[in-house]
Amino acid sequence: MELLPDAICSPGDVPYGTLPNGKPINMDMLETAMEDSDLANRYFLNLVTGEVDFFSDYLGLSEEDEHLLEEIDGSDDYVTVERIPSHEVYQWMVDFVDELVAPADEHAAEKLSLALNGKGAFRRFKDTLYHVNGQWLQAWYQWKDKRLKAAVDEWVKSVL
Repeated sequence: MELLPDAICSPGDVPYGTLPNGKPINMDMLETAMEDSDLANRYFLNLVTGEVDFFSDYLGLSEEDEHLLEEIDGSDDYVTVERIPSHEVYQWMVDFVDELVAPADEHAAEKLSLALNGKGAFRRFKDTLYHVNGQWLQAWYQWKDKRLKAAVDEWVKSVL
């Protein structure tokens, strides 16, 4: 099933961010869930309401949470939200440097490429973005946001 922006939907199409029953999907929460790399947090998309249910080992589970998790476990109305793999986000950073930064600023591209080597690359990349030029930091967040939205769209298509 293809999800399309509301403005270009034909009769019978499901609008972007909408379940087949017409209920809206909480896309902001879904983006947060897919971007969350903390394995202590769990997210489930309710395929009836479009809401994303969140549970965290840090917060503990209330009795209500435990009942909801039991319901989720035995129901086809929920799907576990998949996280975007770190290797995919890493590739976004590489692509950003190669496709956007390198053609415009060779010096910044070299620093960012060096930051991507070895353990701690994610933190070094952001730190380096901040220090090379403020415009690249803003450009990175715009670049990443587009990729995140595309990843969420693909995931939603795969579960509907």
